[in-house]
Amino acid sequence: MIAVAIDTGGTKIAGAAINENGEILEKNHIDNVERTGPFILNSYFKIVDLFQAKYHIDTIGVGAGGRIDPLTGEVVYAVDLYREYIGIPLKTRLEEKYCKPVTVDNDCRLAVIGEKWLGAIRSYNNVFGLIIGTGIGGGLLLNGASVSGTKGGFGEIGHAILHPHGRHCLCGQFGCVEKYVSGTALWQRYNELKEKSQIQITSGYEFFSCVRQNDPAAQKVLCEFIEDLTLCAVTCANLYDPQALFFGGGILDTSDLWWDAFVKEYELQSNPHLQKIELIRTILGNNAPLLGAAYVAFEACGNPSDLMNCYD
Repeated sequence: MIAVAIDTGGTKIAGAAINENGEILEKNHIDNVERTGPFILNSYFKIVDLFQAKYHIDTIGVGAGGRIDPLTGEVVYAVDLYREYIGIPLKTRLEEKYCKPVTVDNDCRLAVIGEKWLGAIRSYNNVFGLIIGTGIGGGLLLNGASVSGTKGGFGEIGHAILHPHGRHCLCGQFGCVEKYVSGTALWQRYNELKEKSQIQITSGYEFFSCVRQNDPAAQKVLCEFIEDLTLCAVTCANLYDPQALFFGGGILDTSDLWWDAFVKEYELQSNPHLQKIELIRTILGNNAPLLGAAYVAFEACGNPSDLMNCYD
């Protein structure tokens, strides 16, 4: 069997053709330049059409941003960054067009599932994952099964309040985790510290380039990031009591710059019980949500449970 797997990121919409063994046959992506519902859906169509012209596609799995009802595949909620997006029945639109089984779930939950299938947390059944990229999201594996909540909102750690009365978030709240722990938060905070007459940056990639150049402002922001990530991680460890906290997303590509300092800070801030919880980094990187989307799509097709040992 072959699935088209899609991951909807803040900067690009990635797609892949993946077989039931988890082999990625081909990847492609479309820059997410509009961040509107119609643009995102049309990007899905383009990706599926591309792979359908080359492979016999059996099923489609989509990781989408925002709160997604995993049963209906409808976008229940998303922040104001996305326009004409809330309410789109993604699953129905794709099924109508391609007449194939379609699964749609939150992209961060799928990243955790992908890493459980073929990645760093294969041997763990109770894991909370923090997926840090353009924004930050989360996902919980409880007894090996992904938990979605009533309407797809479980694990929305990005909109937990980290600093009361803090920075205004696109969701309408103040002090959300996402405004302090995300690629966007890093470069925006860096720009705040620089004089307006100086060059401003516009991406997390540029921010970490400044860190590597030992820019004092970037170093200060990175220290703040480590402290805020630690507070978030300690809170998640207390709330979910997992075997492990898993960290994924694009920011982990730069973990050589901050991981060791974060682990030390976690040990300082956490109690003896929490220190027994393992802190685990992704080994699949940006392929994790694609593999998770493929896994869920295969599972919906009724593949034998011993093919992919995710929910044991």
